[in-house]
Amino acid sequence: MNAIKQISYFLAGVVLMEMTLTAAIARADDRDVTAQERQRIVQVLNGMGCNSFDDAEYEIDKKRFEIDDAVCADGREYEIYLDTNYRVIKKELDD
Repeated sequence: MNAIKQISYFLAGVVLMEMTLTAAIARADDRDVTAQERQRIVQVLNGMGCNSFDDAEYEIDKKRFEIDDAVCADGREYEIYLDTNYRVIKKELDD
């Protein structure tokens, strides 16, 4: 019985390590925007009537910018996605 318990703990540890590694790899697909990119994003958002946002990052695997919690003229928060030319791909209401 003791051997079964040890094997169970070992397997649980392996699964936990794999989940942690997978999460770290997923985060590696994003990077913070540069100061120059942030400036351009602010210009685009202001042109859309959005005056603030919480965070912006570049999604390397999807080749797009993701802007979180952008507050727009209607007072609501949106997730906004821009392509590498700073054109709006998608604007969706933040839940």
